[in-house]
Amino acid sequence: MAYETILYEVADEIATITLNRQAKLNAYTATMGYEIVDAMRKADDDRDVRVIILTGAGRAFCAGADISGFADNIKSRSEGDSGNSERRGGMLDYPQLMRTLRKPSIVAINGIALGIGATMSLPRDIRIMADTAKMGFIFSRVGLMPELGSSYFLPRLIGASRAAEVMLTGRHYTAAECLQMGLVSMVVPVDDLVTKAREMAAEIILGSPLSLALTRRGLQQALNGTLESAMEFEGFALGQCYSSPEYREYVSAFLEKRKPDLARIRK
Repeated sequence: MAYETILYEVADEIATITLNRQAKLNAYTATMGYEIVDAMRKADDDRDVRVIILTGAGRAFCAGADISGFADNIKSRSEGDSGNSERRGGMLDYPQLMRTLRKPSIVAINGIALGIGATMSLPRDIRIMADTAKMGFIFSRVGLMPELGSSYFLPRLIGASRAAEVMLTGRHYTAAECLQMGLVSMVVPVDDLVTKAREMAAEIILGSPLSLALTRRGLQQALNGTLESAMEFEGFALGQCYSSPEYREYVSAFLEKRKPDLARIRK
């Protein structure tokens, strides 16, 4: 699939997806939604990809939905169209895709992230932010409510009261405020953002693919589960790890003070 609104690159076992509508501050369109989901699936299916990074080109991460689509949406509804399936079609699958993804994912928020630019960051495993960036869940100010499961994700990330404040006010929050409330895990100078994301990805890559996939699955399931269900899954997952060729190779590599050889496992 040739992409119009994003860039897709794989290097050093890291897939980087870059929102690329710089003249529009990477404003979201239906096409962008389909392309993000397609690129995420491509990266998840690629054996040469271990970690996925999402970021934006230019001054913004994503300034929200392209406002030109709002008038079309109002017009289609006034004419009896009951939904916005074209706009949401690709991204409607995004939250569940992120839940079942096998590869760890990082979002590097390089600039302003508003509306869907904020909500698309929530299902990611790790969120890091440039010190000059801002984030805002501005939906109430255009007569909407947050989507992409953000009413599920945000209270689990920052607590119910703070999530209510963030969503109901529609305020823009600085990177320092996002760090303080736990919405992101790290704030770095904007010029260092992608480098820091790649350094973090390189650390993640030191782990075995199976253990990373199972750990990620356990974290996702724990969002809704109990202590007992978490322990039950951990027991299952450890059994999978212990019986895997990856476990034997990674232990051997550790003892022999060398880098694990995944190519040897895949033969």
